[in-house]
Amino acid sequence: MTARASRYVAGAAAGLALTASLTGCKADSGQDAKPSGSATPEGRVHLTAAQEALSKSATETGDLKSFRATMTTSTVVSGKTTDLKGDLAFQLQPKPAMKFDVPAIKTGDSSAAGFNEVLVDNTIYLKIPALAKTAGKPWVSFSLDQLGKATGVDVKAMEDQGHQADPALNAKMLTASKDVHKVGKETVDGVSTTHYKGTIALSEGLSKLNAEQKTQAQKIFSQTGLDKLKFDTWIDGKQLPRKLTLATPADAKLKFKTAMNYKGFNEPVSITAPPQSEVADGMQLKGLPSASPS
Repeated sequence: MTARASRYVAGAAAGLALTASLTGCKADSGQDAKPSGSATPEGRVHLTAAQEALSKSATETGDLKSFRATMTTSTVVSGKTTDLKGDLAFQLQPKPAMKFDVPAIKTGDSSAAGFNEVLVDNTIYLKIPALAKTAGKPWVSFSLDQLGKATGVDVKAMEDQGHQADPALNAKMLTASKDVHKVGKETVDGVSTTHYKGTIALSEGLSKLNAEQKTQAQKIFSQTGLDKLKFDTWIDGKQLPRKLTLATPADAKLKFKTAMNYKGFNEPVSITAPPQSEVADGMQLKGLPSASPS
């Protein structure tokens, strides 16, 4: 695989990691965020202590306005491992906006330039060396509406509904786990937390979404061949997630592992679009999958 191809694969893997671990689709406030516990003879649902902890975390993260995180992802493609590590800033309210900076991408023994990504006002801006050479400008922009038409995925609906990477959405998905259990007390980035481990069947996790959101998410997951994920989550004393790791099973076609270290809950973030003079319209560029006729 060439360095350029590896760069695009790594970017796609990062997007998948965010979508898989943090849903990419907002669950309705009316959806049941309680774990799938076992039923008693009287018909009541019995929840384990670990399931109760996930439920509380889903509730406590529901009103977050912003957060920061460090994301580390490792993806195996054609026998080669591609690693990236980036810093994420996300504004959830009053309007969703995101900034994701990855300094470098390592594939095997070689290292390539990373990328920068900004999401503001229904437009995603990418700063990738390979794209810059084609575009003649540092940044390339894609309207989510146009990108959705070109790829067949309703990314605009996902952005509207979902605030990609919202910890609350991730917590709601994890409540579908039936085998989550407590590992013990551990310190994450200087914060005391409780470590929980389990697996999640994607079909059950997606049941936390409404019909439209579920359809969009399935379009993404169907391309990966994934049906379940292993997870570890570390929850602090305020019921906020401080760390999350997700990994594919050993027999999965696509193999990846991602870790999110959360911080800066509700702290102000500044996310703005690049200067227009430095931006090219990505939908006008030839030779890009997203610019190909649908």
